[in-house]
Amino acid sequence: MSLFTHKKSLLLIGGIIIIGGIAFTVNAQSKPTKTAVAQRLNLYEATALTTLDVSKSTDGVSNAQLSQVNEGLYRLDKNSQPVNALAKKTTITNGGKTYLIDLHKNGYWSNGQAVTAHDFVYAWKRTVTPKTKSEFTYRFTNIKNASAIIAGKKAPSTLGVQATGKYQLKITLSKPAAYFKKSLASTIFYPLNQTAVKKYGNKYGTSAKTTVFNGPFVLTGWTGTNDHWTLKKNPHYRDKKVVKLNQINYQVLKSGTTAYNLYQANKLDMVTLTGEQNIQNQHNQDLKTLSAGRVGFIQYNQKDKVAANQALRTAISLAINRQQLANKVLENGSIAAKSFGVHDMLKNPKTGTDFIDDATVKNTATTNLPLAKKDYQTALKQLKQSHLDLTITCGDDDTSHQVAEFLQGQLTSHLTGLKVTIKAMPFTAMLGKVSQGDFQLNLTSWGMDFADPSQALTILTSKSNSNMGHYQSKPYDQAMTAAEGVDAMTPTTRYQALVKAAKTAMTDQAVTPLYEGRSHVLVKSRVKGVVYNKFSGDMNFRTAYVK
Repeated sequence: MSLFTHKKSLLLIGGIIIIGGIAFTVNAQSKPTKTAVAQRLNLYEATALTTLDVSKSTDGVSNAQLSQVNEGLYRLDKNSQPVNALAKKTTITNGGKTYLIDLHKNGYWSNGQAVTAHDFVYAWKRTVTPKTKSEFTYRFTNIKNASAIIAGKKAPSTLGVQATGKYQLKITLSKPAAYFKKSLASTIFYPLNQTAVKKYGNKYGTSAKTTVFNGPFVLTGWTGTNDHWTLKKNPHYRDKKVVKLNQINYQVLKSGTTAYNLYQANKLDMVTLTGEQNIQNQHNQDLKTLSAGRVGFIQYNQKDKVAANQALRTAISLAINRQQLANKVLENGSIAAKSFGVHDMLKNPKTGTDFIDDATVKNTATTNLPLAKKDYQTALKQLKQSHLDLTITCGDDDTSHQVAEFLQGQLTSHLTGLKVTIKAMPFTAMLGKVSQGDFQLNLTSWGMDFADPSQALTILTSKSNSNMGHYQSKPYDQAMTAAEGVDAMTPTTRYQALVKAAKTAMTDQAVTPLYEGRSHVLVKSRVKGVVYNKFSGDMNFRTAYVK
């Protein structure tokens, strides 16, 4: 009878294992051989990878992949502080307007060529060239002549960046920026290998085979259209000794339920929770809450007579229970907003207090129903109305609609005589309406590029293209001008200017902050060494390993 079809019997007698009549001698004193743990992760993305070209990347998935396979001058640590990557030494002179950066000399591309200062010069000039059609050129506006180049008024060759040696880079700014090193850690400022870009032309970055890499991993298996790819340890990486993972397998899973089931079946090592999954796993020891570097808020069209009423805007803010919104509606780890921004953007240089705590103004972003009703009555008198009709514009996705319905319920139940209509539409259509001024109240959110309060506060300045509510305040503009000008390189003074601006915006109720976006993620306990950014929640697998 075949051993493989017979129902096997298993006996252990005096150091002999008998399986189906066949004996195997066992040394009772021997120790079991310890098998090495496979240094491999299985992960997923909710949407497709669209490009590996650092000049053209705009979506979160592409940027996340680029941060694993490429390396820039700096990288951000878990506290969003820039630490050296390819940069070896940085000298800042000329009142903060000149950066002289010495590079490590052991950086290499996956095609074997050295990473040099020229690779940065080439990449940045290519990005700001109008014909490249990069959507992130605004990130370069601190660099001398960048704005004129982007507008087509100057040649890309005039950009304030040059290679002063094979491994030395000089950057000249149009004005000092306290956060410039943080900004340089972004993928948009990564270098490009000119040989590879010229070789592949318009196909550069459209597939794994038409891209070269200089980071901890190389990307393979992506054709430009498929929904799976692999990161493999880069043998050319200059600091490869710190990289422990051999492989990261990615697949695109648009269904949160499918991803969750695969995680439960140990076929995925991480999963972002959605809907009811957040409640089911609130006590799971593998749960991590990651910030999104995003603030949700209501913006008001202040060219609309009703929405322009400050007493009404304050009444709206004070009538909203943000704790209920975060805990009962969003249910994803998001927390109630206290000011226009998120935690971990910046700390007080003197006390270490978080900026959000210093920028909080009493009775501007908390629930206070008696005061809300009083302000509402003041608004009615000022507007000479006995009741008001408001329309909230929002996206047509489930989450946006649920938040809008929550706001509708809060406002109509607490402010007598107020009617709220929800107008949901596709995001692009909503953005078009808002940019044209065709809205009254708009439910939206703002994601910051890096950790600094200016990343949120700048959009409320009178000249900002993103100030779609047309908020106007001379004290606010003056505070922001000081923070980004005369006070830019004086940490304490700049901090106070930013606090002043934030408090002014909250007192004026320029916008009504609602929540700080966060997400719940389950991570298998065997996964160690991942660097989670406190501000953005970004994950870096450079030092990750499986235990």
